[in-house]
Amino acid sequence: MGLFRKRNTKKKYFPENKTTIFLDNFSIKGDWKNKVQIGENSMLNCNLIFESDKGNIKIGDRTFINADTFLISRNSIEIGNDVTIAWGCTIYDHNSHSIDWKERRNDLFRQLDDYRNGNDFIKNKNWDTVKSRPIKIEDKVWLGFNVTVLSGVTIGEGAIVGACSVVREDVEPWTIVAGNPAKMVKRIKHD
Repeated sequence: MGLFRKRNTKKKYFPENKTTIFLDNFSIKGDWKNKVQIGENSMLNCNLIFESDKGNIKIGDRTFINADTFLISRNSIEIGNDVTIAWGCTIYDHNSHSIDWKERRNDLFRQLDDYRNGNDFIKNKNWDTVKSRPIKIEDKVWLGFNVTVLSGVTIGEGAIVGACSVVREDVEPWTIVAGNPAKMVKRIKHD
């Protein structure tokens, strides 16, 4: 059996969701109870990651998210209906580390301590020094492969983001953007 024949092996996460297919690469890491909402008739092959006790991920109806895509939340990631997200994308609603090198060094010392004591190595991370803002991906959006979406971004309805782009700023509805940083290439006709 090929990759495209595998189905619903991760149904244990959301047994009440009868129509969404959770493929073999789908996983959730961290404290996720009551922090994830998934719509109907979607197909998910991605990784949802909560690095702290905060964060929220909402995925709409009829949405496809492919393998090796990471949704990493400490704030909020909202993905609308009829969205297509290719493989290898990273959607990250926080900056992960402080801009102050001393805070990053302190984080490393805490990580070493946590790991040596048998804990998750970010258990005692100081999140107060890390900037975090919500991400919203509106309905009918398509993200090409290896796209990175950074914190605070809204991608407007029907927008297309070209492969390997880095989205640092909001994307207007019904436009195509590409590059690093992503810039508008053209407007899309729509009905």
